[in-house]
Amino acid sequence: MDQLIQKPIRGKRHMHLENEKKAVTVTNSDITGSSFKNVRAEQLAFKCCNLGGMKMNDVNLTGMSISDANMSELDIDGAQWGGAHFRYIGYSDKDGPESEHPKRAPVQFTHCTFKQGTLTECDFTNATLDNCNITGLVINGVSIENLFKQFAELNKKVAD
Repeated sequence: MDQLIQKPIRGKRHMHLENEKKAVTVTNSDITGSSFKNVRAEQLAFKCCNLGGMKMNDVNLTGMSISDANMSELDIDGAQWGGAHFRYIGYSDKDGPESEHPKRAPVQFTHCTFKQGTLTECDFTNATLDNCNITGLVINGVSIENLFKQFAELNKKVAD
């Protein structure tokens, strides 16, 4: 027997599913304030939804795909991202010039591993790398580690 319970809460109907396997379709509805705990939810699809303020903790997002999303102020902490692929990040329209978009806080990466990663056709205008391990870092075919060594040697010769 289904464990579907519908009861009014503050004038709204409340649905409670427990220990059930159901495919639920929600269309043109307001499910603000809903919560999901210890739920299998593979293959969910969200289309044209406002998920602002959504919080996820201890979740498996393997194979998750996000497209055409406003992720301003997104905060990801303690995540594994092996094989992740980020494309056209920073623009609401991948073909639109940056000057047409409102100023937002800059993207920040802190305590992240990019080991053997690739950054292609990215805009690093006025970007800063602080306290980063650059062993083996190559930019446009130039070893940055070797470039720093050459710069230090040149400065040493000039000082002598």
